[in-house]
Amino acid sequence: MNLMSGNNMMLPVRQAFLIAYMTGILWLRRNPMSLVFTAISPFSLLFVLFVVSNGQYVNFAVAGSLVMALVGYGLALGQDISFYKTEYKVQDVFVSSPVSPLTYMMGLALSELLFGLPALVVLAALVIFYGGSVLSIPLLAATILLIWGSMSAMGFFLSSHMLHMRNATQVISFVNVILAVLPPVFYRIDRVPEVLQPLAYAIPTTHASLILQSIMGEKVPQEWSLGFGFAVLLAYLVGFVMLAKTKAIWREN
Repeated sequence: MNLMSGNNMMLPVRQAFLIAYMTGILWLRRNPMSLVFTAISPFSLLFVLFVVSNGQYVNFAVAGSLVMALVGYGLALGQDISFYKTEYKVQDVFVSSPVSPLTYMMGLALSELLFGLPALVVLAALVIFYGGSVLSIPLLAATILLIWGSMSAMGFFLSSHMLHMRNATQVISFVNVILAVLPPVFYRIDRVPEVLQPLAYAIPTTHASLILQSIMGEKVPQEWSLGFGFAVLLAYLVGFVMLAKTKAIWREN
């Protein structure tokens, strides 16, 4: 009985890894250059900011680039799901199988993480190189997982309500700008007008960037703390996962 129960508990995990293998590893075996293409956006902006500031704001550039990469790889899940649903009709196969929506989401999220893994490893190493320490690796890893998980859940939720691939691309690109460009991700939060700072603190990527800045030894606002930042990220992760589980459209009427 215990063995059967353990197998049933591990089944969604095996299903998620199988989906990740089908949509990630098999694709990369045929198109290994995809790893390079997915890294262009965060590294290109990192390069521009480094050159323009003569290295003065490299910590903000590194923190912002890592957050932008995580947001991009998480939300890209929505584009992939929309493509598989509208063009290949792959989702119909999983809907008619014992795979749950969250297992399907996790499999594709792992696939996206695989595509972005080399870039994320390099950016995380830069965080440690520019002021971080080996002791801060758990904080860094937790930040990466929380942002990746919440953005993947958001991408899944958004894509489930998109009827056309073009709509998914436009909406996800817009959300990407809202989360990774406009908030204080690449710059100090004190540059935001005081009246708008509560709005900035309400955005999860603000806290992710502040955590990374803190790891690299940058001065952070006195009213902010690591505990508060992680609490906000965890709340967004739980909220987005619940939203994806309860409000995402899995079966077409």
